[in-house]
Amino acid sequence: MPDKSLTRIRLQRLVDDLGSTLLEVVEPAGALDTDVTGVTIFDPHDEPPLCAGELVLGVGLQDEKQTAEVIGRLAPAKVAALVVKGNVSLALRERARDQGVPLIALTRSASWFHLAVLLQALLERWLVIDGDQHGTSSAGDLFAFANAVSALVDAPITVEDEASHVLAFSGRQDEADPGRIETVLGRRMPQGTRRMLEESGVFRELHRSREPIYVPGPDESVLPRVAVAVRAGEEVLGSLWAVVREPWPEDRMRALATAADMAALHLLRQRSALDLERRLNAELLQAVFDGGQDAVEAASRLGLREGSLCVLTGQPLGVESADYEMASRHLAISLSLHLSAIHPRSAVAWIGGFVYAVISVAGCGTQERALRRVHATASDFVSRMGNRTPAVIGVGGPVPTRSLLDRARAEAESTVRVLRDGGRGAAACFDDVFLETVLDKLDDVLAGEDPRARGPVARLLAYDEANGADLTTSLKAYLDAFGDVIAAAAVTGVHPNTFRYRLRRIREVGDLDLDDPRSRLAALVQLATLQRRP
Repeated sequence: MPDKSLTRIRLQRLVDDLGSTLLEVVEPAGALDTDVTGVTIFDPHDEPPLCAGELVLGVGLQDEKQTAEVIGRLAPAKVAALVVKGNVSLALRERARDQGVPLIALTRSASWFHLAVLLQALLERWLVIDGDQHGTSSAGDLFAFANAVSALVDAPITVEDEASHVLAFSGRQDEADPGRIETVLGRRMPQGTRRMLEESGVFRELHRSREPIYVPGPDESVLPRVAVAVRAGEEVLGSLWAVVREPWPEDRMRALATAADMAALHLLRQRSALDLERRLNAELLQAVFDGGQDAVEAASRLGLREGSLCVLTGQPLGVESADYEMASRHLAISLSLHLSAIHPRSAVAWIGGFVYAVISVAGCGTQERALRRVHATASDFVSRMGNRTPAVIGVGGPVPTRSLLDRARAEAESTVRVLRDGGRGAAACFDDVFLETVLDKLDDVLAGEDPRARGPVARLLAYDEANGADLTTSLKAYLDAFGDVIAAAAVTGVHPNTFRYRLRRIREVGDLDLDDPRSRLAALVQLATLQRRP
């Protein structure tokens, strides 16, 4: 796993890879010959510590005056650049030039979230040690490859994986239609578009054919596409998509087919690099969980500071066992990208059937504030995953030191267990589902016992079954109503005097002392256990 503190990419290369679809260098035009060491989201109410080489996203900047003040504060830190949104005045250009802070404008139609995700995805594919490039960047190579294919076929190109996530894209995307712009900014084909292509048989033809296919636009607002599958033997690794205005001649179709063969080498190399990175990430995070001397170095390599930490634990929902590993890996990648834009000091890995994320929350205010902030992040992530890829996320902690991470991990896992039983995508903190986790633990304690086999509730169940009675339901209504006979009678739909008679029978048949708090608790636990078991 590369040490994140040593990650480097040239600012000029970053701007070139993202292209004019997203970014425009405002001032000064030739000041991009510097290394980017990280991405920081600027918040005027919670200013982060800045390091040399940080690319600062001016998300919280409200007006020109505030932007000018921030430029002055960024200059001593020697940041790589400040990214702002919207038109930039001449006065701000001059201010940036005087302070030596490169100014980059974000296209109005682009969102800050998508920019942060794209930037972090690119940065995490580059590693420089002691100023010398070590190996090559698969993501950087793939963007360069997309630009080369674009020049070859004279059309804007995207490189996509088998699930239509955008791995890289060429320049000239501004020549395409709004659907392509949305695909690039969202890093995946819009769900509605993909569904339409699936239903019309385009993907079936794409995966069956070894030649590029022409895909007409469904209406005048959508330009046609030419697509070709990228294969390794019989396995489809992904696809290349070109935006066109009319069917291509044969020579251009052959050129895209040749490019697909070359793309397979890039995707296989990228897969190998990512698999290695994920394995190392999992080993380092496991070392942090295990504690001891190795945990200090592992936490340092993952970029986790000493201090307050939260643990997120996640699992995909509605996935067959054969597809569970792939779905879990996809969840880990998606969560890593999501957190990188919001909590850069975090580490994500898939370990033993769960996806874990450890987040440094030192400096986020009180424990309650830090916990709610992390919970909001997890909820937003689950919402973005949507119904097509539902997941549950449990939040444990915060804990003050790494030595207590096991406690936060156990809390997060218990929360996931409760949410998973609910059967739908959700995120929650341990405190929010504490009662359900207690009942889960009681289930574990009583796992070897059949609640129908012995005790007062078992006797009531046997009596009900033999006599067509309903004493068990009446007992539950009485306990749920905290002994209020009138309320319990209303729930069961009988007269209060009838309900009092049932209570006498419950005492006699079940040999249950309803005046004893411990007897009531034991009966309530048995009833709750019965309700939770199939």
